[in-house]
Amino acid sequence: MIPCCLFAVHRGTDNFPLVELQLDKEDNNPTAATCDAVTAALRDSGFLLVKTSLLPLELQQRALKSASQFLNPSRDKVVSHPSDPKIYAMLEGIHSFSNDSDTDPTIVKDLEDWYHALRKTRDVLLHCIADGLGMDDPNFFVKLHNGNNDAVRLLKYHPGDATTGNRCKEHSDYGTLTLLLNDGIGGLEAFIDGEWKPVPYVEGCVVVNIGSLLSEWTRQELKATLHRVAGPASIGINTSKDVLLKAASVPRVSIAYFADPNLSVSTTLMEKGKNSAADDVVDDNGSSSKMSVSQYIQWRSGGNGDGRSGVAFTSIEESRLGFTKTKILH
Repeated sequence: MIPCCLFAVHRGTDNFPLVELQLDKEDNNPTAATCDAVTAALRDSGFLLVKTSLLPLELQQRALKSASQFLNPSRDKVVSHPSDPKIYAMLEGIHSFSNDSDTDPTIVKDLEDWYHALRKTRDVLLHCIADGLGMDDPNFFVKLHNGNNDAVRLLKYHPGDATTGNRCKEHSDYGTLTLLLNDGIGGLEAFIDGEWKPVPYVEGCVVVNIGSLLSEWTRQELKATLHRVAGPASIGINTSKDVLLKAASVPRVSIAYFADPNLSVSTTLMEKGKNSAADDVVDDNGSSSKMSVSQYIQWRSGGNGDGRSGVAFTSIEESRLGFTKTKILH
């Protein structure tokens, strides 16, 4: 009999499979079945649900509670979003939680523990993707992230009513991987096969999706999928109206972790003589150029540091991903 640890367990829905990150007992690397399952999901929809012992439910609950407590509007790092009905704190680096002298040590510990666990999970997923794509070096993408150029965004959505539209506007992410933890309040949707589809919530799991940079590196073999947090009045909803009405009536808390490559990495990559990257990045003037990751993030996200909104979505990005606003919104 083959040990169960050699298999990934699949549940969830067709568009959003649930994959348990199984590690081989001998080398602690993800099993071949896990790598194939992760990569297949990111090819099909760009989204999947992940369950792993690296992100236990107890830690998830602590992180969400502390994120909610951190998001005090009077705190300097907490700002109101310019268009969405929410407040957020964009925190870059694992020690960014402790920079404020008035932050409760328990909050700092909970969020730093979550950050550490996310980095370990990121590396497992990056290994899975390289192996699932058949790359010669399964740690190719892991090595490009060893500078820990990452960030978390703590988010709290304001309550609304039946007239509330998008609580987070439609966008794709701009880095390599996003790991999202939310409190189970509904509304998250992804734009797949021409329509908005609700992303299921499964307690103990995190949502994983691909960013535009990794999509370009794989020549869009892996998809950077548009997503949003819908409200009862959003256009084209496929989430139950009752679910959205209930969701809009209460605050919604989530933590988004953005994994970006080392800043010095080029947006065009070569792996042992094989072009594993996308064509040159096209800027807003229509000219072709190669960018560093640092330049790409600034262009794609609309800024650096506290000014980095993370949800910029230019017309050039729309055309590169094959979408138009008319198609998205109607």
